Amino acid sequence: MPRMENVRPLLKALLGEVAAFFISIGSLLIFWQKNFILLPVVLMECIVAFWFWHEPYDITFFIVISVFGTVAECLFVSSGIWQYSNPTFYGIPLWFPLAFGTTALIGQRLALTLTKVWETLVTQVCP
Repeated sequence: MPRMENVRPLLKALLGEVAAFFISIGSLLIFWQKNFILLPVVLMECIVAFWFWHEPYDITFFIVISVFGTVAECLFVSSGIWQYSNPTFYGIPLWFPLAFGTTALIGQRLALTLTKVWETLVTQVCP
């Protein structure tokens, strides 16, 4: 049986990551039509995410995913694959790069924590 003192910090981290995901998604759902309100909201979410997750690989991951995601999105929109109902520049909303990078960072951290949970449980159950 897994020892809870080994799993508890991971479950706490997992809960925080899931909460961050739903807060991010919720703010987009609530404010998507108000770009100049959503931009500072997403910026604050990004700052809070970096408060918790600020290893060099987190920052690098955020930057790479934000840049590549934004470039891809601009290409998709300009080629007519899809469109945003409330674009600000180059067919995408102003908040998109921050939201995309922050959501990717949350996803990366969620994947890392799930991997650690899995490894902890497997190591303790099947030594």
